[in-house]
Amino acid sequence: MQKENLIQQAKELINEFAAQKDLSKNKLSKKLNVSSAILSFIENGQCESVSEDMLLKIINELKPKSAFNIMGTSNYNAIQSICKSTQLASHMNAIIGFTGAGKSTALYDYYRNGVNVYYIECKNSMNRKQFLHAVLAEMGINYLGSVYDMVKQICDYLNTQNKPLLIIDEAGKVSTNILLDLHDIRNSTFHNAGIIMAGCEYFQRDVQKAVNKEKIGYPEFHSRVVNWNILNRPTKAEIAAICKANGINDEDLIKDFQKLPNYRLLYNAITNEEVMS
Repeated sequence: MQKENLIQQAKELINEFAAQKDLSKNKLSKKLNVSSAILSFIENGQCESVSEDMLLKIINELKPKSAFNIMGTSNYNAIQSICKSTQLASHMNAIIGFTGAGKSTALYDYYRNGVNVYYIECKNSMNRKQFLHAVLAEMGINYLGSVYDMVKQICDYLNTQNKPLLIIDEAGKVSTNILLDLHDIRNSTFHNAGIIMAGCEYFQRDVQKAVNKEKIGYPEFHSRVVNWNILNRPTKAEIAAICKANGINDEDLIKDFQKLPNYRLLYNAITNEEVMS
């Protein structure tokens, strides 16, 4: 029964994601780094042909919707608007916010609901080729070659799309070389693709320091960023609305939660309260 439930959940997520993104199952298999046969087995409910580990991998990659109710905070709405305008104008913009500002949640929502929108979450452990390979896989391209050829593949693909948007989340974790690769991608797709880079305050600070020191490539990169958009701290009204939307109605508890400095701590507090009650 457990495996049958996983098969059904994976099937629903695959079909929903492919429909929302207007994505072929072949390209989706490359994004998920699984064979197209696996997706066929899931579609046909062939439990014996797919392991539970594989099903959980696919489910977690496609991020099923949380039971937590997300509100349209000022940050959420601002990020949606920035993404839309960046995509339509083919700009390169940055979104800067404190830890727990709601960047990833809002960016991923835009990505899930957008066409020709590609999302990469940077990792500390990523090297240059791994980053570029992740971008290509997100585009449904299975390719690993020289850095130059991988950058060219990304640019060529973006230039075949209608107003694509590349979202780079956790951009503060990328190396100098990756940042300069993004500069090359921007130059080659200037009239067609938008790029969003989102990170914590140190991302903007470190880039500005490198510009001030005239570190090779940084002044040119910095000049390509149209706007550095700064996010706000949660307001008491927003915290109260989020609490009530998630079943927290005790006014004293809400007042305590209103002292929290970010949305991540608020999420933790609400979910912990739900577990305890």
